[in-house]
Amino acid sequence: MAGGADSSSSAAKRAKVEAANRDELLRKLPAELWSKILDENLHPNDLPALAMTCRFFREKQKDLGKKLETNLNAYRLLKLRESGKVASHTLGWFRWVCDTFEIQPGLRILYKRVKGAVYESDLLNYAALQASVEILRWLVEEKGWEMNRRTGNGRGRPKLAGRGVDTGEWAGRGGSMEVLEYMRGKGYEFDAGVCAWAARGGCLEALKFLRGLDPPCPWDEDACAFAAQGGHLDVLKWLRGQDPPCPWYGGTCAYAASEGHLEVLKWLRDQDPPCPWNWRTCGWAAEGGHLDVLKWARSEDPPCPWRRSGCRATASRRGYQHIIDWIDQREDESDVEYSDTDRSYDSYSDDYF
Repeated sequence: MAGGADSSSSAAKRAKVEAANRDELLRKLPAELWSKILDENLHPNDLPALAMTCRFFREKQKDLGKKLETNLNAYRLLKLRESGKVASHTLGWFRWVCDTFEIQPGLRILYKRVKGAVYESDLLNYAALQASVEILRWLVEEKGWEMNRRTGNGRGRPKLAGRGVDTGEWAGRGGSMEVLEYMRGKGYEFDAGVCAWAARGGCLEALKFLRGLDPPCPWDEDACAFAAQGGHLDVLKWLRGQDPPCPWYGGTCAYAASEGHLEVLKWLRDQDPPCPWNWRTCGWAAEGGHLDVLKWARSEDPPCPWRRSGCRATASRRGYQHIIDWIDQREDESDVEYSDTDRSYDSYSDDYF
C-alpha cells in the first residue's frame, strides 16, 4: 500500500512540474507570436471559448486587446468564408453557444439588438451558410426555431440584400442542395434573393437546382450583379445563356468594378448588346482602389461615364493616393451629370452591414 501511495504521489509531482514547465514555456512566447497563432488558427467566434478555458488564455486575450464576442454579422461571416482561413463550426459548437449565451428569439435589425445576446436567426442562418443540414435540422426540429423569411428590408437592391433576414439567402450562398431540399421539404418558399446569393457564392450547381424546380425559383437582375461582384464569370455566362437570359442592369458592371474584376467587366461590355454601365462603374472602381479598372473604363470608346470630382473625393476619403494622382492628370475631363434620381448606389461601402 505504501509503495502504491508513493508512486501516486511521485506521478502527481511530475505532472505538476510538467504543467509548470508548459506554463512557463507558453509565457515565454512573444506577444506577436501569440497574435499570429490566434489570427491564423482561431475563428474569431471561438475566442470566448478559448478565454474561458483558463486564466492564462484569458490574460492573453486581454493583453492582445481582442474583443470577446460571438459576431454573426452577415458581411463578416461572408468575408471569413471567402477567405478560406477558417473551418466550419460543428454541432457541438452550436450546442455550446446555446448553453453559454443568452439566446433571443427571432430576428432583430442590428441597431435594435440586445448587447451580448445571440439571436435564433443568427444561428439558423449560419447553419445554412455552412451547408450543414444536420445542424439546421437540430435547430429547427430539436430547438423548435423557425427559419427566417424576408421582412421587406431592402429586397431588390444588392447593396441592401443579404442583411441576415432570410435563411434562404444564406442557404443559397452556402450552395448545399441538401440544405435547400430540406428547407423546401419544410415548406420554405424561395424568392429571387436565394438565386442572387447562390450566384454571389459561385454556387452554379445550386443555381441549376433552384431554376430546375417546378415552378423555378424566381430570379432578377441581382443574380447577375452578385455573380459579377463575386468574380464568377462561369456563373454569369450560365445566367445569360438561359432562355430567356437572366436580366442585368447598370449595377452589374458597377459591382464587377467594385471588387476589381476587370476580366468580368470586359466580358460584360463585350456582349451584344453590351451590359449597360453608368458613372457608378468608375465611382465604385475608385472606391475599391482599383486603378486598372478605372483606367480601362475611361479608355473605352466611348469612355464609361464618370463623376470626376466624386471619384477623387472617394479616393481621398479611402486614402488611395495613386488614384488621386491619376485623376489629377485628367483635369480637362469634366464630370457627367446624374442620369437618374436614384442615389441608393452612391457607395457600395460595407459600413452598412
